Amino acid sequence: MPLYSEQQGSPDHPTLVFLHGFLGNRKDWKMTIEHLKNDFHCVTIDLPGHGSSVANVAPLEGGFEHCHQLIKFTLASLNINSFCLVGYSLGGRIALDYARSQHDPRLKHLILESCHIGLTDQASKQSRYQFDLAWAEKFSTQSIEESLQQWYAQAIFNDLSEQQKQTIIKKRSHNYGVFLANMLLSTSLSQQHCAQDFLSKTTLAISYFYGQKDTKFTQIAQLIPQTNNIKTHCFNGLGHNTHQQDPINYANNIKQLFLTEHF
Repeated sequence: MPLYSEQQGSPDHPTLVFLHGFLGNRKDWKMTIEHLKNDFHCVTIDLPGHGSSVANVAPLEGGFEHCHQLIKFTLASLNINSFCLVGYSLGGRIALDYARSQHDPRLKHLILESCHIGLTDQASKQSRYQFDLAWAEKFSTQSIEESLQQWYAQAIFNDLSEQQKQTIIKKRSHNYGVFLANMLLSTSLSQQHCAQDFLSKTTLAISYFYGQKDTKFTQIAQLIPQTNNIKTHCFNGLGHNTHQQDPINYANNIKQLFLTEHF
């Protein structure tokens, strides 16, 4: 069955398909879409194991391909023939791998936010798998509240205040740990194909967004080739999750990208 999705804005406008990050759901894009829905057809999708797609569980082998096929099926069910993928973190990695592997002529633009482009060597992949396996064990055996407290204590979330972290933890506590553990392993960075070669050759329009305070993804942004069709954009003063920290600025940057785009 297709992934759960919602639509806002007129189908006559360019279509933006939003993929949220790990632990999130389609509602994470609400504030951004408020500033886009008059000019775009906005489609938000709950990824497998998240939100109202919780029954769609990704297999541990071929998790990326499974997600790609579910996204294709979902878009076909909505009669979408031309679209831009907008992906944050995990959603960005899935979107990037979709662009790399699916060769979908309907995909016209890729907007990636704070996402990895893939590991290059087997040792790094094995190390990452062990890292994700440890987290999967936490999510599948501990209470969701305990796992979330530990998750948001990671350095990548240091730009958030303690109050902000607790607000997010409360919002995320509806998730089911076992389904999250499955998705974490199915779409582990260790399973992701490195996109460096794809990025160096593709003619697809790609925009890479990252926050100035996000040290890790500032470094990854430096690995993105700067070509006529690929651009990076730094959001000054922001951290890992730029679309929730400054949704108006984020939306305005998307509008700017599409001033010269034609679907």
